Amino acid sequence: MSLFDAVTAGDLARVEALLSSGADPNPFDSEGRTPLMVAAENGHEALVRTLLAAGADPILTDRMSESALIKAAAHGHGRVAALLYPHASEEDQAMARTLLQVGTDFFKLPREQPQPPDDFRRKLASAGAYIAGKLGDNSPTERLERLHRAEKNSKKS
Repeated sequence: MSLFDAVTAGDLARVEALLSSGADPNPFDSEGRTPLMVAAENGHEALVRTLLAAGADPILTDRMSESALIKAAAHGHGRVAALLYPHASEEDQAMARTLLQVGTDFFKLPREQPQPPDDFRRKLASAGAYIAGKLGDNSPTERLERLHRAEKNSKKS
C-alpha cells in the first residue's frame, strides 16, 4: 500500500508506519497533489498533523496551483485549514478566509482589518489624478480638487 492509498483510506496507523519506515512525505500523484493535499481535501485532521510532523511541505501546490490550505478551505474543513493556515502564504491565507467566510468567526482564523471605503476612494482618485496629470489630462485633477473641497465643507457642517 502506498502513502497515497493509506491517506485516501484514512488509515492513520498505516500512514504512521509508512512514514516511520522512511516514506517520502512529499511525493506527487498524476494531478500534482501530495498526500497532505489529499488529507486536507478530505478533512483528515489527524493525518494532516501526522504528515506535517513528518515533514510534509504545506506550501507545495498542485497543477491547479492549489495548496493544502486551499483544498481544505474549499471543502469546508475549517479545523484542518486552521492547522495549515500559519504555514501558508498571505495570498493563500486571504483566499482561505474568503472560502471559509471567516466573518462569522466560525473558524477563528485571523481576519484582515477592513479598509474604510472613503479612504480607498480617496487613494484611487489620487492615483487617477496623478496618472492623468502625467498624461496631460486635467479634468480628473479638477474632480479630485472638487472632492477635497466637498470633504472639507462637509466636515465644517
